[in-house]
Amino acid sequence: MHRTPSTSVPFPTRVRLAFGDLRAQPWRTLLSVLVLAPLAASWFLLAAVSSALADLGDAGEARNLVVTEPDVFDTANIALGPSHLSVAAQAAGDDAESVTALVLRLVELDDRVLQVRAADPATWSSVHGLELLEGTTPDATADEIAITAAVQTATGWGIGDRVRVYGTEFTVSALLRGSGSKVASLWLPIDRAERLFERPDEFQFAVVRVRANADGDQVADRLRAVFPDLLVLDESAIQAEATRGVRSLGDLTTAFIAVGMVGLAVGSANATALALAERRRSVGMLRVMGFTPARVRSLLAMRAFLLTFAALVVGFAAARLFLATRPTFVLRTFTVDPQLQLLPVLVGVSVSLVSGWLGAVVAARRVLRTPPSQLVVT
Repeated sequence: MHRTPSTSVPFPTRVRLAFGDLRAQPWRTLLSVLVLAPLAASWFLLAAVSSALADLGDAGEARNLVVTEPDVFDTANIALGPSHLSVAAQAAGDDAESVTALVLRLVELDDRVLQVRAADPATWSSVHGLELLEGTTPDATADEIAITAAVQTATGWGIGDRVRVYGTEFTVSALLRGSGSKVASLWLPIDRAERLFERPDEFQFAVVRVRANADGDQVADRLRAVFPDLLVLDESAIQAEATRGVRSLGDLTTAFIAVGMVGLAVGSANATALALAERRRSVGMLRVMGFTPARVRSLLAMRAFLLTFAALVVGFAAARLFLATRPTFVLRTFTVDPQLQLLPVLVGVSVSLVSGWLGAVVAARRVLRTPPSQLVVT
């Protein structure tokens, strides 16, 4: 009985032949890898950033109600005083653990806009969720200031460094961990801030700390009743909205990830098309020797597969190196910690390899439609 020859090439043979073809032209192979590697590296970086944005935690103090003036975009024009604290305390009644003042200003330091916050140091932990990581709380009688870990990451400042804020040089005495909108802030005792801004008994926010068993919505309604011309805001709701806005950037990075995938496919197709354009006679010889179009296509696809894999390895190494030198960055008041997670990397590598394979198949289709006799004499 006559047996039809197999139209497929064993996988090990395809790998060996494709690898040998790449080794035969090392400089061209290296150039192809270097062209594809930046696309792969950008994909890994975008995937890390996208995952970090999606993982931004719940921010803000869920039990803080904030009373302030409507012009929240220019805090320097907001001027609340002790009478506001007194009225807020009466309206909140026993449902409030505390009613305290908060000073908030913006300052530009080293081309960065940072928040300068001031409150009674006794409330830094209980009301504002700050945690002392290193150093000592600033002395209200001295020129001392505290910074959060996010500010240290962005600026490189440390304990003992001198920082000029609103014309006064302060010594960094403490490193804090902040949450929510306070994650990237400079902190002062409120007495020192009043002297710095030369506005005693003036602040921008009255912070009502609601008791754990109290109804925060009812407290907010009572505050709005006594402050009809002021804003009464839920701090956690404000920060949640800001967090959603930052997380939406993850959708944009996802779109760029898709573009990167297409770029790998196009790059693989171009590399295959270039190789075929220069080696049409070699393809014709394979056809004359009995290789079917499917066999030739499988060899070319394996060649593109190996090229894409090499580009992914180089791109992954470049992305890891970049993230090692820049482990975190501050996006407005958020600290973003991009990390390469196993599942996205595996999915990305798989999709990239398939994209490279498809690109090679598409590029080979046109050449393989040409009769072998024409390819040999080309």
